[in-house]
Amino acid sequence: MDPTLLLLRWAHVLAAIVAMGGLVFARFALLPALSEVDAATRDRIHDAIRRRWLPWVIGAITLLLASGLANFLLFNARVRSEGWDGGGWMRATSYHALFGAKFLLALVAFYFASALVGRGAGTQWVRNDRAKWLSVTLGLTMAVVLLSGWMRQLHTGPNTPAGADDGVRMKTDRMTEEQAEGGHGQETEEADRSPAAEDREAAAAVGGGEEAAR
Repeated sequence: MDPTLLLLRWAHVLAAIVAMGGLVFARFALLPALSEVDAATRDRIHDAIRRRWLPWVIGAITLLLASGLANFLLFNARVRSEGWDGGGWMRATSYHALFGAKFLLALVAFYFASALVGRGAGTQWVRNDRAKWLSVTLGLTMAVVLLSGWMRQLHTGPNTPAGADDGVRMKTDRMTEEQAEGGHGQETEEADRSPAAEDREAAAAVGGGEEAAR
């Protein structure tokens, strides 16, 4: 595997883990806990969290955008250079449409994630109902993750060449099965021989011996 592609994928996955993990923690652990304290204490805690969490949000968004776009461009170049499906793989799988939907959903999620930790007056309406917009942002990120998995699944087949020994292995397996079936057939024939048939064979052998003696 190309080290550059591997590093980009690691960066993308790790940034997504940080961003989504923070959303899950804030929505289902932090907000319920803060609802039990007074307003002044709650605002003070939110401000302290904002100062510490904002750099992580900015870093995660930057990594997701940079690594995601780089991965997309490099993957497009690979599809064209290798001529997947005669160059029509992207159209056949609607890959560009899926990427466009994923990118737009991610941009909306980035906006809400930034607004939730921001201080601007223009985004105060988001922070006025943190539980609601945290849930919306979490839903958007889950949709992005599901689309990412779908897109990844689309190209796990065409770019995986068959092994050179697949034909030999299949032939060997087939021969083994035929041998096993043949052995089973012989055992069945032997098991099907009834005592009466064995008696007739013994009588025929005795008769043949008497005729030879005469």
